[in-house]
Amino acid sequence: MGVANDYTTLIDNESSTKDKLDIIERRTRERLAVLLGVDDDGAIPAKFNYIVADVVAARFSRIGNEGMKSANQDGLGLVFQENDFAQFMAEINQFKNGDVVGPRHGKVWFV
Repeated sequence: MGVANDYTTLIDNESSTKDKLDIIERRTRERLAVLLGVDDDGAIPAKFNYIVADVVAARFSRIGNEGMKSANQDGLGLVFQENDFAQFMAEINQFKNGDVVGPRHGKVWFV
């Protein structure tokens, strides 16, 4: 399935919610794989599944408002982030740089 078909499915009111979520999840995993610098097979470590879930939810709620920074409808205002991964960049960069999150063990020598 190509990008045009994916987008058509996303904006089609007749498409199922599951089909839309599947597309958004696949695209989110592809993007996160690039950000993490993992192999082409897109094997994202399980510890990053929370990022996938949060970004999928954000993107699903934005269907039909792509490219907009904000939307207002019937007194309800929505403001969208420009980068859905921005709030996770610290964790992503730690992974890319090989930083270990949590306590580190080692030896200290005083001379």
